[in-house]
Amino acid sequence: MRMKSKVDWWLGATMWTTIAVVLVILWIVPEEERLLGYAIGLPMIALIIWIYFGTYYELREEYLYCRSGPFFERIAYDKIKSVRLCQNLWSSLALSAKRIEIRQHGKGFLLGTTYISPENRELFFRELVKRCKNLEKT
Repeated sequence: MRMKSKVDWWLGATMWTTIAVVLVILWIVPEEERLLGYAIGLPMIALIIWIYFGTYYELREEYLYCRSGPFFERIAYDKIKSVRLCQNLWSSLALSAKRIEIRQHGKGFLLGTTYISPENRELFFRELVKRCKNLEKT
């Protein structure tokens, strides 16, 4: 099962506004600085678009695959210790504040916690929980 990330309106607006601002800057930059502007601006635009359209989560045979543009993570189902619905703005592979928090066995809070934001959060949550055999009872 593969599901795209939900994108909050404010985050989408911020991303597209950033792209527009960079394009305007590239258009008005003095000609002697244009090469440097393109060298910085175009990769920045490409990265934002890649993250916007390339963030998804996939329930594979033995692990959860999370991708956000060039960034990805594979989380083995047997390494997942807890899964819960939450709402926060921590830096993560999520483009929405309504998220699923995934904690892993044997890792600390920072390196062992991943947040994802599938479009249908409740359905994805149920399917993920079905695959995780080592969840701690709360």
